Amino acid sequence: MLTIHFLWFIALFFTPPAHPVHVALTSIEYRNENREFNVAFKIFWDDLEKVIAEKYNVDLKLEKSDENPQEKKLLDKYIGENFRFVVNEDREIQLVYDHKKINETAIWLYFKGSCEELVQKVYIYNTVMMDMFGDQTDLVIFKYGTFERGILLNTKHYEINLKLK
Repeated sequence: MLTIHFLWFIALFFTPPAHPVHVALTSIEYRNENREFNVAFKIFWDDLEKVIAEKYNVDLKLEKSDENPQEKKLLDKYIGENFRFVVNEDREIQLVYDHKKINETAIWLYFKGSCEELVQKVYIYNTVMMDMFGDQTDLVIFKYGTFERGILLNTKHYEINLKLK
């Protein structure tokens, strides 16, 4: 019996964990000079590969420099299905994939969306990676002029309503 416990201890101690926590960051910032919102998602790239494989049955290799021809389309589709951004109750901001940056653990996905009008209210729906991990948490940082808020989202709380004025 002691041998079995010892083997379990050795297996747990020497087996690297996947990710002990599932966290992401979403940054939404208005650029007045361009009259657009820049939206950036920071996600563990291996987790993003898993969710793309599960949902769309495509094996992306995001860490490779030579991009899969479907990559842009799949990333755009995934974000589009899991993230909505509406201003002033009736104007949905249409995000366009811009580019990505990747390091040893995370990927930054950059999107842009034009907005000519003065923003007074914001609605954000964000379930990015929450369809894959029940313990997923996302820190959303929203900046518009001098207004700035940080909000934590999870699988039970994934919508934000903000009044700016």
